[in-house]
Amino acid sequence: MEEKTDIEKVNSYEQLVEKLKKWEVSPQETWDLIQKIKFNTSNKTIWKMRKFHMYIEHRGMSLINDKVLDKVDIISNKSKLMGKAHMVEYFKNVKKFLPKRVDTIKKLVESDGYKNRYKFFNKNKKFDTRLEIKNLEKLIADKRQDKFWDPYLFSKMEETMSKVDGKRKNIFDGPWAEELLRALR
Repeated sequence: MEEKTDIEKVNSYEQLVEKLKKWEVSPQETWDLIQKIKFNTSNKTIWKMRKFHMYIEHRGMSLINDKVLDKVDIISNKSKLMGKAHMVEYFKNVKKFLPKRVDTIKKLVESDGYKNRYKFFNKNKKFDTRLEIKNLEKLIADKRQDKFWDPYLFSKMEETMSKVDGKRKNIFDGPWAEELLRALR
């Protein structure tokens, strides 16, 4: 017969900190557990976030390559809105000029960078371009993925990647990051 144990209730952060100290659980260990449980930081989740990040990078590059921002700036300068309302309108205009989501996904999945990362995260799977395009399109649009489209998570990815290549500018660390992600998604 199994022995039942009563789980103590924790009602405040102070009480939680006391218990963590009592059990000698380090702050890093606590944070690692939270990350693992709350954000499910398995290889599968990391691969998903990397795909989202590559997708956002491709969308962002189309803004620059197609001179979309110049067109949007012309429209924005005519606007009488100020502050957040102006920002929301600006990113709605950005969205109007972006290529279709599926076109960006096709370009991304067909890129060498995507294929190389796919092989890294999926060592025993055969790469199928058509299936990967279909799955990524569904994944990006899926409402259950909203929690992963958080500027904070993208900002942390940029910080990590900046440590590797040293040249990245963190575009997700501003007040407009949420609107930017919404437009690019």
